Amino acid sequence: MRREGFFYNLKNRLESLLPMTLMSLLLFLLVMYFLYVVGKTTWDNYQSNQEIKKMGERIAGLEEGIKFMEYEINYYKTDSFKEKEAREKLGYRAPDEKVISLPLDKPEDKILDEPQGEIVIKTPNYRLWWKYFFGE
Repeated sequence: MRREGFFYNLKNRLESLLPMTLMSLLLFLLVMYFLYVVGKTTWDNYQSNQEIKKMGERIAGLEEGIKFMEYEINYYKTDSFKEKEAREKLGYRAPDEKVISLPLDKPEDKILDEPQGEIVIKTPNYRLWWKYFFGE
């Protein structure tokens, strides 16, 4: 009985061209595919974790901003803030309070500092210390 079918000839040609059998080739391709799938899944997982980390940092920053704004709102509700703003912006004063207005300094009234001359040390510092400790 002769085995000269199309698939038989194809198998013989592939085996002669490849250094492995057809089953070994299929197994090799299957293993490579699984390695690709595992690698891609691992990379996607890593990217997701990085994005989750960035979003967590952003959420923490936004929560800190919310706390700051809540403190500001509570401060703006206080009587001391209202009084301060009324004094600064509207010129209000408390009852029995006397307001004193002082004139602004004129530029010609300001005295400039005079530069001091250089101080020249005639004796080196190490000799002064030697003299201090051992008394020459």
